[in-house]
Amino acid sequence: MSSLILLGIPIGLVFLYYGSEWMVDGAKKMAFRMGVTPFVVGLTVVAFGSSAPEAVTSLVSGNNPQIIIGNIVGSNTANIGLAIGLAAIISPIVCKYKEIRFELVTMMISIFVITLLALNGYYNWIIGLFLVACLFAFVYSVYVFKAKGRKDAPVEDKELAEESKDTSTPIWKSSIMVVLGILVLYVGAKVFIAGSVELAGIIGISDLLVGLLVVAVGTSLPELCICLLAAYRHENELVVSNIVGSIIFNSFFALGIGALVANVPITHYMLVFHMPVMILMGALMFIMIKSKDRISRPSGFLLFGIYATYVALMAIFPELTSGVM
Repeated sequence: MSSLILLGIPIGLVFLYYGSEWMVDGAKKMAFRMGVTPFVVGLTVVAFGSSAPEAVTSLVSGNNPQIIIGNIVGSNTANIGLAIGLAAIISPIVCKYKEIRFELVTMMISIFVITLLALNGYYNWIIGLFLVACLFAFVYSVYVFKAKGRKDAPVEDKELAEESKDTSTPIWKSSIMVVLGILVLYVGAKVFIAGSVELAGIIGISDLLVGLLVVAVGTSLPELCICLLAAYRHENELVVSNIVGSIIFNSFFALGIGALVANVPITHYMLVFHMPVMILMGALMFIMIKSKDRISRPSGFLLFGIYATYVALMAIFPELTSGVM
């Protein structure tokens, strides 16, 4: 029976991947049919779609709240250390700070907000509502301050720009794709979490460690794949906007959803070790872009090296992932 449950990890990842793909594809087609610009679609629909695995995983992890916070903090850290780090190693990421200042500042605010709220000792439904409200405020701000001024601006993601010209797909077909994608995401998250919890029980590791590594890296695979492919194609704007948008959605929406379904306790080491590492990674990325309008190959090695060291420290000092409050 255990071996069958463990199959939930690879099967769940496949479902999470295709579920997010179908949901994003349907949502993009719906947005374009309604006249939304490619820029806004890239920053909201694509970013939300790549963060959908984290959100749905939080939704189905009510019985294992440590997985919820581990998944969010671990995903944010992996997004920068793995996705941005490896993408910059493949090809230095050139991006103008002035053009993405709003998004970068919001990303840092989202990281600091969830860290400050963690001082409460746990996230409850009130905090969850606040975080989800912050997400909607961000989306509205993007539309008001960014979209209206860039309706005719060129989009670096050529594939997204081409898709925006195709309005042949009926709304009902797009709606079915979105609904089907959400259903597949939900099933994938359920079996993925079941397999992850079973794995934790077999090898004797905590739910927090499962969230920080197994679930976090697993649900971050869409972001990682998008970034590596975009880096290979030299689509620099997509690399950064995808990760920045995903971190904002993770922090506000995925964590907010998790707090709505269960009280999420904050352990001592989450507060003094894991969250500071997340802040460090975010701050380094912010400084790199602000100071030089790029993330160079050496900077990519630095980000990846910090993440590798972070994982190594968790392996060397298991108490860092204990559930002790």
